[in-house]
This record gives sequence, structure tokens and C-alpha cells, in this order.
Amino acid sequence: MHETEDTILPTPYRLRLWLVGLLCLMAGVVLGRAFFPLVVPQPFVVEKEKRVEVPVERIVEKRVEVPVDRIVEKRVEVPVEKIVYRDRPAAAVAPAPQGWAGLHEGLNEEQVRALLGNPLKVMTSGYTAWEYPNFGHVMFYNGRLIRWSEPTR
Repeated sequence: MHETEDTILPTPYRLRLWLVGLLCLMAGVVLGRAFFPLVVPQPFVVEKEKRVEVPVERIVEKRVEVPVDRIVEKRVEVPVEKIVYRDRPAAAVAPAPQGWAGLHEGLNEEQVRALLGNPLKVMTSGYTAWEYPNFGHVMFYNGRLIRWSEPTR
């Protein structure tokens, strides 16, 4: 016959182990609640904005004069020769009608610029479009002229 642990350990010793286990369990529950309290989230309540309207009999305006001790003014003179706008092309001048007459499909951007001058605005989105004064437009695709509209007179 095989003897089990129940028969090996005497009854008072088993009782002590059972009590020690129960005490550890109770201590764990108490310490767990102490260090990790169970917090039940409160519902989030939004209060409406409360407005109170008070009748006003008169409006009082009060102006306060603030004394100024001194005014600091610094003037800087910049010679005109030193002003350079690198991000702006030279000012566009309305192209002569002869320039528009010389356009034909297939011209590159340099050739069109030689005929019409610098555009007012350059727009790029797949195609490149140049805008000239009086609603003149030229359109390029892959660097070649494909369409244009002469300006209104």
C-alpha cells in the first residue's frame, strides 16, 4: 500500500499549514486593497453654461491717460542698389502682339520667354502655365508649348 501525504503529515501540522495559507491570503487581500484601491469611475457630467442677464441702465466709459517717458525711433537708410529680390522674376511687361504671332506648338520655355518676356505668374501641376498681363496664358507639357491664349486688348 502506498501512503499519501495525508497519512504522512500529522493532523495538527496540516491545520497549521492551512491557517498560514489562510493568513497569507487575507494579508494579500488587505495589502492589495491598500496599495491598489478599487476606484469606480464616476460618470462625466457636463454642466450647461449658466448665463445671467442683468439690465444695464448706463454704460460708463473711463479713459486713463498713460504718461510716455520717451519715444524711441530708429531710422535705417538702405541704398537702393543693395535691395535684391531673388525669389521674384523681373517685372512683366505686356508682350507685343508680334510676340504672340510668333508662337507655335512645340516651342520650349526659353524660346517662348524670348518672344513674350517674363510671365507675371508661373503655375505648375503636371502642366506648367504662365500668366501674362491682360489675361494672356501659355501652357507647357514636358517643357514644350501645347496651348496659348492671347491677351485681351
